[in-house]
Amino acid sequence: MPVASPSEPSAVPKPGVPGVAALVGRDVEVTRMGALLDEDEARPRFLVLHGEPGIGKSRLVAELATVAGGRGRTVLLGRATEFERSLPYGVLLDALADVPDHRADLHALLDDLVTRDPGGPGPDTAAVERHQRHRRLRSLVTAAAGPAGALLVFDDVQWADDASVEFLGYLLRHPPDTRMTVVLAFRSEQCPPRLAEELAHLAPSPTWLRLGPLTGPDVDQLLPAQPASRRRLLHQVSGGNPLYLELLAGTSTQVLGALRRGDFPDEPVTTALHGAMANEIRGLNPTERLVLQATAVVGPGLDIGTVAAAAGLDLPRTAAALDGLVARNLLRQAGAELDFRHSLVRAVAYWLAGPAWRLAAHRRAASHLERGGAPLTLRAHHLAKAIRPGDEAAAGVLATAAMTTLGTAPSTSAAWLRVALSALPDDPGRTDRRAELRLLFAKALGVTGRFDEARIVLHELVTVPGPHRHAAVEQLAVLERLAGRLDVASALLTTELERLDTTGAPQTMLRLELAVTEMLAGRWRAGARHAGKTMDRARQGGHRGIEAAASSVLAACAVAREPLSTARLRVSYASRLIDALGDVALRDELGAIALLAWLEAMLDRVDDGLAHAERGIEVGLRYGRIHVHPLLYAARSVLYGTVGRVDDALRDAEEAEEIARWQGGGEAATLAAAVRLRPLLWLAGPDAVRPALDRLRGSAPPRSMLSRAVVRMHLAEASSAVGDDAGCQELLADAETYRCLGPAEANVLALRALACADPVRPDPANGIPPQVRRWLTRAAGTAGDLPGRLGLVAVAGATLSLAYGTPGDAVAALTPVVGQLAAAGMPVAEGRARLVLAEARVATGDPQSAREQLGRAKQLFAECGARWLAGQADRAQRRLAARLSRRTAPADRPGAVPDEGHPLALLTAREREVAELTVTGATSRVIARQLQISPRTVDAHLMRIYRKLGVTSRTALVSLLARG
Repeated sequence: MPVASPSEPSAVPKPGVPGVAALVGRDVEVTRMGALLDEDEARPRFLVLHGEPGIGKSRLVAELATVAGGRGRTVLLGRATEFERSLPYGVLLDALADVPDHRADLHALLDDLVTRDPGGPGPDTAAVERHQRHRRLRSLVTAAAGPAGALLVFDDVQWADDASVEFLGYLLRHPPDTRMTVVLAFRSEQCPPRLAEELAHLAPSPTWLRLGPLTGPDVDQLLPAQPASRRRLLHQVSGGNPLYLELLAGTSTQVLGALRRGDFPDEPVTTALHGAMANEIRGLNPTERLVLQATAVVGPGLDIGTVAAAAGLDLPRTAAALDGLVARNLLRQAGAELDFRHSLVRAVAYWLAGPAWRLAAHRRAASHLERGGAPLTLRAHHLAKAIRPGDEAAAGVLATAAMTTLGTAPSTSAAWLRVALSALPDDPGRTDRRAELRLLFAKALGVTGRFDEARIVLHELVTVPGPHRHAAVEQLAVLERLAGRLDVASALLTTELERLDTTGAPQTMLRLELAVTEMLAGRWRAGARHAGKTMDRARQGGHRGIEAAASSVLAACAVAREPLSTARLRVSYASRLIDALGDVALRDELGAIALLAWLEAMLDRVDDGLAHAERGIEVGLRYGRIHVHPLLYAARSVLYGTVGRVDDALRDAEEAEEIARWQGGGEAATLAAAVRLRPLLWLAGPDAVRPALDRLRGSAPPRSMLSRAVVRMHLAEASSAVGDDAGCQELLADAETYRCLGPAEANVLALRALACADPVRPDPANGIPPQVRRWLTRAAGTAGDLPGRLGLVAVAGATLSLAYGTPGDAVAALTPVVGQLAAAGMPVAEGRARLVLAEARVATGDPQSAREQLGRAKQLFAECGARWLAGQADRAQRRLAARLSRRTAPADRPGAVPDEGHPLALLTAREREVAELTVTGATSRVIARQLQISPRTVDAHLMRIYRKLGVTSRTALVSLLARG
């Protein structure tokens, strides 16, 4: 038949589901399949395509059919179906149903063959007649192919009827003598046995192509509008299967997380997902379906005895049913264990079981495990689903299991504690026990990012006197600090420290949290004092994790208020202590490694910062501790930007913002959104940045001094980039805000110098204003010997030198810095410096050097993925080429390089461009669009042009240039 819509739902284009219709991640497969079509030999080629259900086999076959049709091949596509297996030669009839030539003759012959021998399971005809029939069928295929050759596709062969399988075997053994590509597509592990044997003995061997799952980048390409963390979650839950990816596209993030954990909701998450798989399960015989449902209840690493107990069957019947499920590829063997083909198959089998049956099955499984002395965690899995109110023994099992998993799986621990607390009787005799469990419950909630719920539990606990109060206060202070309520956190901690008269671990933990809070509030001396005391007491008590965490706080205070040399020593010492911690110790001190990564970013210690951010993220993910992940991802975003990984920087900033918003951490979300502006600018330009910038200006500033400084610095940088000098100046006005940034304060001072320079420039003889020079000098002193900071200061100074008519100063400032940035591995900063250096070279009469600088800048930006910056460099190259080509033009020709006495000679290259376009009558918006700058920047250039040329309006400017 002609190529029709593929049968697999993943292949059917669905409006509104991004990327479903696109063939993504299959370039290698398409190339290999297309190569078979390119071969000119007049003999058939065989391709075996197999993969999981929904993996996209039919979609790929359809793509190949389109390619073949475009090359003039006849395309014959036959597809077997599960419900037409009684029709003999069904897949062949489907392939030849609408052959354009000899249709009547071919159909009459097929009808005759089918009538004489209906095929199926009955007695076969004699071998000679069967051979003759197969020869006639092959002749039909050859005749349908035509002289130009053909693509013959048999799809979903796992459902082919016996007669079709027999003919396909004959076709493999006796291929037609014609140019033909034959594709056999079926589900992995489900090739009909007779056909599998033929394929195994075929010589020459066919081309085998297993279609694997989509990768993470493939999913990014399919779903670009989805947040990065959601794309990753969809990839994990779907396993890269396009069908499952499509069916899950509208599922909430919370449900996706539950599916990833195997914590299935009581009802199917989507009707589409349920319907897509339910038929496959409903087609099982009663025993197999019962065992599949019991297997879904038992879960990964299933034990046959537990499955039998959950199903209520004996072992022999259970084992036989499991073998049948493996044969059907619903289950598969993984080493010494059986597991589901895909976790979503388990989810649908679980839902189909029904709530009442599931409840009883979980209880039977729990009883069986208890009799066998199974680990508490295995029993807890079932008890959590089947516990009865007031069952104190079951609640105790859940609580004990939750304690053992708190360090490794806090989300699971929280779920079990929630159930245990709901079942535990609430009476005065169990007050302490309930308080202990609620404290653990709050901790589990906190480290998994559910701050609001944890805060409610802790607020209730701190009002109850008892041995758990100080720990509840510490946890509550952490949550208040993460929410930005630093004064509340400080008051809680100070009051509790005054109540404690001991010097043991409780006081040490409280003082460490107080040190962190004071540091974030900008009270550097108090933060350093508390951190120093904490380090001493932790060292005496052998608490290495607490000592390492306190050292990072002390380092942050040193960066804010001590000389660069002292700050470096403190950061290096903190790094050594944190690096010496094992992962188990570090999981409780992830805030320390996040702070350290930020400090290292400020000191241009990029490699160290990346290593610490990545280790913190990895440990947090492994142990389910994601409460500081927004800070870790945001730090890594900044560091990725420094080393030129622009796409990664943007992805991490988006990830940080989404996690923070899910957690309810407004300050962390604001920090992440601000950090995102820089890579977004490099990637997409000012038009993409402006809406995000406007949203951030309307949000409340962070209360943490460090976060507020970072946010305002990034906002000021973005404001400058979109041409909003006034907004930039407003953000930079409070110099005290940025003292905590240490050497990174150089960024702020350099931006301030650029933003505060008078846009209406005075006589060039006056030079850069003294105040602006003082800011640049301070910026250079603050930057120390750090290449990234020095580069920013040099670019700012050079830009001002160009604006004030001293391009030689710009060349002198930038030439050594370019090499320093290259040596430091900071390609974006290097490229931006080269852009300014190129303009300075043009102004000093060295266009050849300018061309070289622009070429290198463009290459650097392209390699980093900074596409908008690369476009800026490309436009600068074209403008330079046009300028050079006009050097030989007559002096009165528009665009010509002016003589020394011409009014345009007083202007910079960019100002001449603006002036020449103004003469044509172009508005500021049109000029901005043509030059890829903002309208405000055009207006600023016009103000400078008016002042230089002594005119006050566009009309006067046009008149002056017309006189020339």
